[in-house]
Formats: sequence, C-alpha cells, structure tokens
Amino acid sequence: MITINKPIVVISKCLEFDSCRYDAQLITNKYIRILKEYINFIPICPEVEIGLGIPRDPIHIISNKEGNTLYQPSTKRDIGKLMYDFSDNFIDSLDQVDGFILKSRSPSCAISTAKKFPNISEKQSMGNGPGLFTEKVIESFPDHPMEEDKRLNDIFLREHFYTAIFTLSDFRNVKDFKSLYDFQGRHKLLFMTYNQTKMRKLGQIASNNDSKPLEDVLVEYYNILLKLFKRRPNYLSNINTQMHAFGYYKRELNSNEKIYFLEILDDYRSKKVPISAINTVLTSWNVRFQNKYLLNQSYFKPFPEGLIENKESRMK
Repeated sequence: MITINKPIVVISKCLEFDSCRYDAQLITNKYIRILKEYINFIPICPEVEIGLGIPRDPIHIISNKEGNTLYQPSTKRDIGKLMYDFSDNFIDSLDQVDGFILKSRSPSCAISTAKKFPNISEKQSMGNGPGLFTEKVIESFPDHPMEEDKRLNDIFLREHFYTAIFTLSDFRNVKDFKSLYDFQGRHKLLFMTYNQTKMRKLGQIASNNDSKPLEDVLVEYYNILLKLFKRRPNYLSNINTQMHAFGYYKRELNSNEKIYFLEILDDYRSKKVPISAINTVLTSWNVRFQNKYLLNQSYFKPFPEGLIENKESRMK
C-alpha cells in the first residue's frame, strides 16, 4: 500500500527506548526495533511520570469491590489515584493515535497480563487483567489496535496489527468525498476479507446517499473501520480472497506455477507460513501481468515490505 503517513503508536518506553523498567532494564524486541523506521512512536513510562524512580520497588494491582488501585508494599503507598490522574491527562493530550504497543505483565501498561491481588497482604494473585494506565486507554480507545510486546513474536498477530495500524494511518489522507471513495476502493479486498458485513456498511457510508456533512461521514466511517479490525479474519476468508485473485491468472500461468501456488496455500492453511508469503507471490503476478485492479488493492501489500521477514519459523 502507499501512504504518506507513518502510523502514530503509543508505546511503553521500556520497549527499545529507555532503561526505565522497575529494575532499570531496557526490554529489547527486534520487531519494535525495525518498526522505528516506519512508525512515529510516542514512548511513555507511566510509572516514571508519576514520580517513581529508576530503579524502583515493585508495585501491585489491588482489585476488589472498591475498585482497582496500585500499591507499593515497600513504602505502603497507594498510588492508584496518581496513576489514574496521569493517565487521563496523557490521553487528553493525544491529538491522533493509530495504535498501542504496551509492556506485558506490567501493573501499569499490560493489556491483559498484569497480576491482580485481592488485598495488600495477599501474595497469591487472583487473576490477570489490564494495568491501570491501560485500563484508562481501553476506556478511551476501546476499538483501537493494541498489542503487548510479547505477542508481536507471533507472526499472525503481528501482521494483523501491522495491517490495522497502516490502514488507519492511510485513512488520515482522506480529506474529501473523492479521497474517501478512493480509499474504499483501494481497500475493498482487504475489507471484504476481514468482514463482508462491515465492508458493505463502509461502502454505504462512503456513498453518502443521505447527503450528510463530510465531517459526520468521516466520523461514522472511521468508527466502523476501527471495529472492522477488532478481529483477525479467519484463514478461510483469506483463502477465498487469494483464490479470487488467483482466478485472474489461471490462463496465463503454467502448470508448475499453479501447483506451487496451491502448495503454498496449503502451507498457509496449516499455519506453516503467514499471509504475506502468499501475497508476495500474488503481487509478483499482479506486476507481471499488470492487472490494474489488483495492483491498486492494499490487500496484497497492507504494510511496508521492509516489515516482512524472509524467513519465518513455523507456528508453535
């Protein structure tokens, strides 16, 4: 896909940006390191921002009928209100954002893996959930793409996240009804693969048969677009789209090329290769046969080629 905008992504500062973790460590992640070239990151460490030092004593989430808070056993401080107030102020300061990459298991930043304790004396956690900072993020951005750092190691989750944030950043190029119409057309196969019902809804909104003001149309369209990316498309939806594209070239391809494509499609079905492996083949045919319709479709290149690894390990 072609976009002049880099995605804007809020990220936990300890991930490849600063040694600000509680133990003064920097968390390395090769995927985030590569992403720095393609994304405008907004690094943030909520715990440092509320005055906790580096290094610092651990903090825990206390969750009970009175609500959630953060407690530091060594100082016996309740810092839940500090964290909530900072989070609200930070969120209010955001102008635009396309997604979030947050630290797993962090009592401030985790999306779903932070340990929760029923009281200050209990040492056995009662389950997992979001950190207090992320709790506020989810309240304000319930449908935005969000991933914890460790989940980026899964290529299927990673490519879904990339697809979402780069498509959302491309939407920021939409300034009028013509560019909205072009956006809808360019992403048609992608939207069809993710959710055909929402694809049709987006098409209806873009057609603007009710002659609504542009601003209202864009807000309505964007809200549905966010929801479209809430779930990854299942493998059958992708295979249907890929077979649809393959159908354009059945007469041009030789038997060996057809066999190769069907074999790699089986590998995708078995989760041995990611979607990008198949789309690379289809893209080469789009270029070779100069199919203008398919060349214009973001489905085959939903994010920059530099983010595609040439060699991927099989799914565990």
